[in-house]
Amino acid sequence: MIQTSEQLQQYLVAHSDCPLVGFDTEFVSEDTYRPELSLIQVNADDEIALIDPYTIEDLEPFWSWLVDDIRTIVVHACREELRFIFQATGKTPLDLFDIQIAAGFLGMEYPASYGNLVHRLSGVSLKKGETRTNWRHRPLTDGQCKYAAQDVEFLLSIYRLIVDRLKELGRLDWVTEELQRQQAQIIEQETTSRWRTLSGIGSLQPRELEIVRQLWHWRDDLACTKNSPPRRIIRDDLICELAQRKSAKREQVKMIRGIQHRRIQKHLDEILRVIENALAVSDDDCPERKKNKRPPQRSTLAQFTYTAISDFCQRNQMAPNLVASMSHIRDYLEQQLGSHRRNKKQRALKKHQPLITSGWRGEFILQLVEDVLSGKLVAHVANPTSDQPLSFVPHSAINPSSNSDDSIQ
Repeated sequence: MIQTSEQLQQYLVAHSDCPLVGFDTEFVSEDTYRPELSLIQVNADDEIALIDPYTIEDLEPFWSWLVDDIRTIVVHACREELRFIFQATGKTPLDLFDIQIAAGFLGMEYPASYGNLVHRLSGVSLKKGETRTNWRHRPLTDGQCKYAAQDVEFLLSIYRLIVDRLKELGRLDWVTEELQRQQAQIIEQETTSRWRTLSGIGSLQPRELEIVRQLWHWRDDLACTKNSPPRRIIRDDLICELAQRKSAKREQVKMIRGIQHRRIQKHLDEILRVIENALAVSDDDCPERKKNKRPPQRSTLAQFTYTAISDFCQRNQMAPNLVASMSHIRDYLEQQLGSHRRNKKQRALKKHQPLITSGWRGEFILQLVEDVLSGKLVAHVANPTSDQPLSFVPHSAINPSSNSDDSIQ
């Protein structure tokens, strides 16, 4: 356990030229605004170190060492690790390799737990006794330390196995592209306003959305100041209810069930002031409601398309959940079906490109999707007792008398 700046410096100097580092963290997030970093685990040159962030005042040398461009940082499920790095340094690592994502390109379960990947690739069953442990507690027990150390013990060996297999399949570039995309998405979420992610706002009108936006920012600022989860200030459903009432009058607001809670009552004057400000905003400056006209065919076609993609992925050693989600497919279908209803000017203004049409996904499945939707490929039951009972084949293979030119367009 590294507990002093001197011990940390000795470790960093000893591994100053290490090109491959396994990295993990333990944190607590139940009662804080941001996850609280409670322990850092590092594996450099096969020497594992546990670093105590509570006893080392300045971790800047560690973060600078970690993000040095000479290093590949190997992680599993990198969201929180990437956020800690970004918060500490203001930048992202040049090369951050997530074995959870990479394993999906080999046809393994996605997202797979660290324990499942270790067992499948190394044949080792990890102990799970400290899954719900309190990482703030000091001193850490031997059991906690062993559990934390094993989280980086197998990272580097698994990384080497996965990279070798990816090279054999010619998919390493695909993995790099996907890692960069997902990491950019995490940083975007970290640095941009996320008020539109509030649950329950899909049916709200522009004025109501303005109230939601201002209440969300007020709640977020207060939660940050108090280092408290935003939901403990005021719940999402209450923000939506306040927005629908469109009133800054105390008596009307107090009639809402849940507002009487003492935690909210002490902020009621501020809440009313925020709503009043939102009601004073001009109509032109209120947020636009996202138009979400769903073609009636979309759900049926999305299910059918996902089935075809899943079948194709299973036959080609790819994790279907990594390649496309139902929302990605619906996004694509909405644009394709909607394009028949929009005029040329509207189509030119629509810049959004569905995820499954670009990058490695476009290369891997776009032709399949187009063939399925055009009727060139059709489904039939190949073997009802098989793990893959359906098969997607050219239309003429099912109906030899048909002409492929007559496929449904």
